[in-house]
Amino acid sequence: MSEFNTNERVLRADITMEECKQIEKVLRKNNISYYERWKTHSGIFKLFGNKTAKCDILIHMDSYETAKEALGEKVKKGKG
Repeated sequence: MSEFNTNERVLRADITMEECKQIEKVLRKNNISYYERWKTHSGIFKLFGNKTAKCDILIHMDSYETAKEALGEKVKKGKG
């Protein structure tokens, strides 16, 4: 299992390749750094190729609110 830094947050989990490309365009347009973590399948699912692969998009926690707003999602502001 791959680990990620405590400063990274999962923006989206288990998305398809098409969704990943759409999110990637928005993040690049807004100059937000991100990391893609691909989950490839083994066994019989391997026959279907990358069409069955799922992706997690991780970003730095300082960019989390900006990324959510760029994707058109409401952000819950934390107290503190």
